[in-house]
Amino acid sequence: MKIRNVLPVFAFSGLLLMTACSETKNDRTTQNEKLIAQNVIPSETVKEKLPTILEFASMDKGFSTLTSAIKVTELAKSLEDKGSFTIFAPVNLAFDKLNPVTLEKLLKPENKEQLKAILNCHIIPSVITKEDMVIAINEGNGSVKLKTIGGNLLTATMKGDRVFLIDKMGNGGNLVTTDVKASNGLIHTIDAVMMPKK
Repeated sequence: MKIRNVLPVFAFSGLLLMTACSETKNDRTTQNEKLIAQNVIPSETVKEKLPTILEFASMDKGFSTLTSAIKVTELAKSLEDKGSFTIFAPVNLAFDKLNPVTLEKLLKPENKEQLKAILNCHIIPSVITKEDMVIAINEGNGSVKLKTIGGNLLTATMKGDRVFLIDKMGNGGNLVTTDVKASNGLIHTIDAVMMPKK
């Protein structure tokens, strides 16, 4: 099955999977500090062959903590929807950087709203490719703001040839693997956990 062949490459290889739709032009909108968004919805044929964002995460052991967090917060339904999303998916190593006690508390059902606020910092309600971000960063004199579904702004800059995201709390992380296609959007892996503004 083709999907299983993709997963080992996706996990931690660091290889960039480029979007097949190279002829699609960037459609950026400007609002609230130069936000960018591109509503590119995969064709019905592609949708049938690709797993959803949540299915991708669930099938990869490198995202076991993220998958557990999604289940606790009941965000699963949203990430199974037919809409188009971009998720900056923290790998397990990103969660490992958090205080173990803090992480343990966050994963408890009684703290699901706090955890949901954190996860919402990683989801954009539209499709944004790495190329979109790089172009917008260059046009924005070195940075661009990305608005998440939680209403938080992430600042995207470049660190070498990688896109680097910074949250409102000053936490930063590199996008490692980018432009992984799912039936309802794109996945970019990130090596840090973004936090909402307190």
